[in-house]
Amino acid sequence: MPTDMPEAALVRRFFDRINADRFDEAIDLLAEDVLYHNIPLPEIRGRENARRFHKDFGIGSRIRVEWRLLRLAQDGDTVLTERFDLFTDAQGGRIALPTMGSLRVVGGAITEWRDYFDLASFETQAAALQG
Repeated sequence: MPTDMPEAALVRRFFDRINADRFDEAIDLLAEDVLYHNIPLPEIRGRENARRFHKDFGIGSRIRVEWRLLRLAQDGDTVLTERFDLFTDAQGGRIALPTMGSLRVVGGAITEWRDYFDLASFETQAAALQG
């Protein structure tokens, strides 16, 4: 298996930490002024705002995540990910979401993180969890 370039290795480390329930350590790999964008939602700027967005959703407390990295490709400083993101609540309810990601790595930190997914599918599944 070929060795990852440093940018791809950092992105793998990011998802490894997310999946090991080490969310804060993963978010620490984002640049302080990161651009985080769940397309089609509004952009979020800043590491702490990205951390708050995820924590407000329940990640790291009432929601367990498993973001399965299916494929990874790199073009320069940008790493593309094909993923299957799972969000599981304490009762075992689950949101399963095919996701494409684009993460730019500069100076050893993730400076841009964009995820593309079907918002309607996410909202329908989230509503079903809430009953």
